[in-house]
Amino acid sequence: MRQTIKAKHELRLYELKKAVNEFLEFTDHLTLLQGVNEKAQEMVQAVEALQQLLQQGLVANKLVKAVNVSDAAALLDEIVDADAVSELEAYVLSAAEGVENPEVMQFLTEIMDKVERKYNLLLEKAHAYNALLKDKSA
Repeated sequence: MRQTIKAKHELRLYELKKAVNEFLEFTDHLTLLQGVNEKAQEMVQAVEALQQLLQQGLVANKLVKAVNVSDAAALLDEIVDADAVSELEAYVLSAAEGVENPEVMQFLTEIMDKVERKYNLLLEKAHAYNALLKDKSA
């Protein structure tokens, strides 16, 4: 069974929003993770804007065009290209300067590893959606 264009978009956006919400839940109210949390919040807003666009009842070719020219799609593409985790790592390293407790450093390393895994999953879902946007047959 062939999926409709709208169904493909809905599925990819659902998967992306789920990954973003999991990331937000993990990073919420953690001061050191505020920067990546804000990027994820921007992603949620973009996904919700795209989901609203899908609900407008546009025919396939008009839907694809509307999504492709939307600010939300451009924002998703921009966020994917940004290296928020590297910026976070640099920030955490500077915040941890002078910390000599190996347990605290181990904890920060473990947290950063977990943040990176969760953020990479989120990026994977965003890349999948961006690939759908670039797929001329979808």
